[in-house]
Amino acid sequence: MLKISKLTDYATAILLYMSKDAELKTTDSIALSVGLELPTTSKVLKLLTKADLLSSTRGVNGGYSLGKKIENISLFDVIQAIEGKTAITDCSHTDNICNQVSGCNSKSGWQKVNAQIQNILSTMTIARMIELNGIAKPNIKLNIK
Repeated sequence: MLKISKLTDYATAILLYMSKDAELKTTDSIALSVGLELPTTSKVLKLLTKADLLSSTRGVNGGYSLGKKIENISLFDVIQAIEGKTAITDCSHTDNICNQVSGCNSKSGWQKVNAQIQNILSTMTIARMIELNGIAKPNIKLNIK
């Protein structure tokens, strides 16, 4: 079964929560609102910030905000931020060389499957998820195709 990690699922939940308004949110408030433990929330926030999906402001009045518009944050971006390079098989990466490459007849097939999955994940944005779940506020302008 293909399955994203729990951290990626948590990251998506955090981004959906962050998209509700433009206010800075503290780690504590995010953890409480999303229902995660503080250490897990901190870990996910650091990874999302490192990938520029979130922006952090230090200090007494600091916190986190979206680093990009929700229309520009895809599920592929989220997965890469949390899990790194993704591929359905080890040989799906074009730069991976397998020991069985000389007798393998499946690499190009897996690469095509991997490319299609990446394409689907790249077109599903946080904005689109909000629209599909019917949780968008009426005053949020979504630029969705």
